[in-house]
Amino acid sequence: MTLFWIAVALVFAIGEVLTVALFAGFVALGALGAAVAAFAGGGIVTQSVVFAAVALVGIAAVRQPLLFYLQRRRSPDLLSGAATMIGQTALVVDPIGGPEHRGHVRIAGEDWPALPADGRPIAKGAAVRIVDIRRATLVVEPALPEQT
Repeated sequence: MTLFWIAVALVFAIGEVLTVALFAGFVALGALGAAVAAFAGGGIVTQSVVFAAVALVGIAAVRQPLLFYLQRRRSPDLLSGAATMIGQTALVVDPIGGPEHRGHVRIAGEDWPALPADGRPIAKGAAVRIVDIRRATLVVEPALPEQT
């Protein structure tokens, strides 16, 4: 019977890894407890009681605080590299001629190739806001709406 309970524990442990819902993990722990009871010579009733008790206590008493701890411990996603430039303002140093004619913008002391978001040309010296990055090219729009 010990091998049966170990097999049950493995099946539920794999299920927990696939779902990460913290249900199957406690069932796997219950099966391991039943395997220990079987190894110690307990009967099928004892094994079943140990299995049910460990699984149910784990799910009822431990699951919710454990989920709370894991969610609280999770840190926010941090942007790094070029993704941090989205939303920043840059200066056009080489005019952007349109959707097929890249220009260059300067941000944080570096010049980057840039294309307009709306396809319209942007003159040298204009302030632009970075709205996206496509490969190594910044997609920009005028930082201030044009006066009409």
